[in-house]
Amino acid sequence: MKEIARFQKADAIAPGWFRGIAVTALSTALAGATLAAADSARYASSGPPIIKRSIDLGPVDRSTPIEITLWLKLRDEASLDRALSAQRDKGAPFLSDAQIDTQLAPTATNVEAVSRFLQSRGLKVTDVGAHNLFVRAAGTAELVQSAFHVEMHQYRSKDTTFRATPTRATVPAEIAPLVASVSGLSSLTAKPNVARNMLGRKALPNVARQTDAEGFPPDAVPLAAAGPNGLFFSAQCFLPPTSVTFTGNGATATYQGNRYGQPITNSTIGTLPPCGYQPSDVQTAYNLKPLYKAGLDGTGETVAIVDAYGSTTVAQDLAAFSAFMGLPPANLTVIGTPTESNFSTDANAGWATETTLDVEWVHSVAPGAKIVLVVAKTNSTDDLFAGILTAASVPGVVAISNSWSSSEIGLYPDYQIPSDAMFKLVGSKGISLQFATGDSGNNAVVLGYYDVGWPASSPNVTAVGGVSAALNSNKHIAFQTAWGNNITEIADTAALGNPPIDPPFNEGFLYGGGGGTSDIYPLPDYQRGLGGPRRKIPDISWLADPYTGVEIIYTADLAGDLSIEVIGGTSLATPMFSALWAIANQRAGHPLGLASPYLYRMSSDAITDIDAVTSQSNVTGTITDSSGSYTASANDLAAPLQGLPEFYSALYNSPHSTRWFVLTFGTDSTLKVGPGWDPATGLGTPDGWNFVQSFGHGRDD
Repeated sequence: MKEIARFQKADAIAPGWFRGIAVTALSTALAGATLAAADSARYASSGPPIIKRSIDLGPVDRSTPIEITLWLKLRDEASLDRALSAQRDKGAPFLSDAQIDTQLAPTATNVEAVSRFLQSRGLKVTDVGAHNLFVRAAGTAELVQSAFHVEMHQYRSKDTTFRATPTRATVPAEIAPLVASVSGLSSLTAKPNVARNMLGRKALPNVARQTDAEGFPPDAVPLAAAGPNGLFFSAQCFLPPTSVTFTGNGATATYQGNRYGQPITNSTIGTLPPCGYQPSDVQTAYNLKPLYKAGLDGTGETVAIVDAYGSTTVAQDLAAFSAFMGLPPANLTVIGTPTESNFSTDANAGWATETTLDVEWVHSVAPGAKIVLVVAKTNSTDDLFAGILTAASVPGVVAISNSWSSSEIGLYPDYQIPSDAMFKLVGSKGISLQFATGDSGNNAVVLGYYDVGWPASSPNVTAVGGVSAALNSNKHIAFQTAWGNNITEIADTAALGNPPIDPPFNEGFLYGGGGGTSDIYPLPDYQRGLGGPRRKIPDISWLADPYTGVEIIYTADLAGDLSIEVIGGTSLATPMFSALWAIANQRAGHPLGLASPYLYRMSSDAITDIDAVTSQSNVTGTITDSSGSYTASANDLAAPLQGLPEFYSALYNSPHSTRWFVLTFGTDSTLKVGPGWDPATGLGTPDGWNFVQSFGHGRDD
């Protein structure tokens, strides 16, 4: 789902809203369809469903440059499935690259045949993927349309304009048995900072920043203003109950209840508002420090991260972060060419923040592990999947972190086939693929209907969701609950004297960890105990709420000045879990492979079950105006609750806008949290020491 979370307006779309990598533009069909003519095979799927909800603007310019990718079928996917089963059930050896190439992957002859077809249609072959899994070509729209017997049009849906084809693609019979899908015929795009465009072609990071309902961005703190010990934001996010009164515009309002965040006037280093956790806080809270004392810090293991565009300052930012946070120097290798920065002004700048978060928090959890950052040239799924294949080819990689996602509604059956084949190939090498589930709960707010994140919903990956976490004064967990924030404005800006909002204005749902039941994947064997016919996500969760988020450090301008801010999202939870999985591999003494099947048979002390949290001090209020007095109940101020009766609410004075709000925790759209697996948090959050000790050295369980 890059999923990073910053504080942002409910409908203002920040990277955190982007849960979506919207699926790479495809317009082809189910491999293996019957021949539509003697010399051709016609795929079964038509254009993307969003076309039916869009305005047709007419044909694309025939000279438009188009890049397409033909994904090829494995030679023997049934053998791959048997190998995976033997690895998981009997401890069979993982496959080598040579075994994959000689037994499973498409052959050079297959690639030559597909390339010959593309060239015969005037297209230029530009790339061949690892293990011959794809052939990429470029040409004009006119050439592509002619080659695949399609007509591409421009469409508009809300504020997004994209190209797509409503008709079915056709390939000649001589290569039809080789081709699983054709992608790139559609080009649905999502604009950065537009939270509701979840069906775009481009993959988007699941990044969320602290914000208020007015959409004010967070104020990053110049690192030069910070103390030498790296303590910047307060680790105390929740304060004792208080009472506040607002008067103005003919009304008076008094509210009482829990308080979130330090006072906005507080400028003491280590207690900056509102709050945020540094690595040592998280290491203490999740029982990681005993691992480090035992020499279990990821040493000897490699975690790969796949991001689009990257960050041009990632190495120096990681070095500064490590020094200020008291971490050892990081071992970082970058593959590919980063093109963005945290001070970029174009639409792809959010990926630099994603990249920064990913590398700094893999290092925070597994400070001894090597980190390989693979930078995809764009955020199309074709390029990101190519990045996964590159990461999987690096010797020693045991976990690949992917903090980006899409909606299942944007996934086409033809693309599902080669995607899952690739996921299985990576897993057969002893590597666990992690994907973020997204930052929009059940997605109804951003899509208009319920949906789950993909690729997280694939049974061949590990789906990582999110929680909110409150720490007490000794940095241990005071409570955890599902990550889901609602927000209600109760007073205007300090510049106006903080007059009350009469009546309080429910802005509604801001963010929440993605989860639910797949519409396309059957229930995998490892989830059999959950019941039901289909795959459920997330598998596991970790810290993600930007309001209980973590600190990152990055280069803020061309002069090289560094800044620090608080961030979250399932883009945080995913690299953290990938790093912990590397430590589990270190403890086991050998590669473990895909994480998700292990999780469902672990003991209760290894994964902390997350339940609903409520408070006797949830915020209530009394408003008096010319019409008299009325009471705002805790439920009124937390709305919409969507069937979630238990929640934690607190008064929040935004340091970004100076407005006052009631901020609600544990309201993850309609996703309920409760005992055992649930769609808001999965199985729960890992307890570092107990989780890793489940993998005794030399054991396979």
